[in-house]
Amino acid sequence: MKRRVILAALALAGCDVGPDPVEVERVRAGTETVRQQLKLPETAQFKGVAAHGEAVCGEVNASVGMGRTGYERFIVKGGKVILASQLDTDAAMDAQWQANCGD
Repeated sequence: MKRRVILAALALAGCDVGPDPVEVERVRAGTETVRQQLKLPETAQFKGVAAHGEAVCGEVNASVGMGRTGYERFIVKGGKVILASQLDTDAAMDAQWQANCGD
């Protein structure tokens, strides 16, 4: 009997567990926006992508035709993409990251 109660509680608890569909869509749209900025969008690999307020932040690694670039941070906000490689210094990206991604 005790086992059935625990299993029933776990089943009920699992009803609302899962990713928020709105957040999933924001992350998908953000990664697609980044892909559009890449030379070879089909080679993009993403990690650590999450929605933060109005921004989507994460890292992308893609080929530039002669190998991969290595993972670099990106921020998508208001339909615009900021890639770390587009900024003059790491400190500039750190400031953008701090302001938009909260880490």
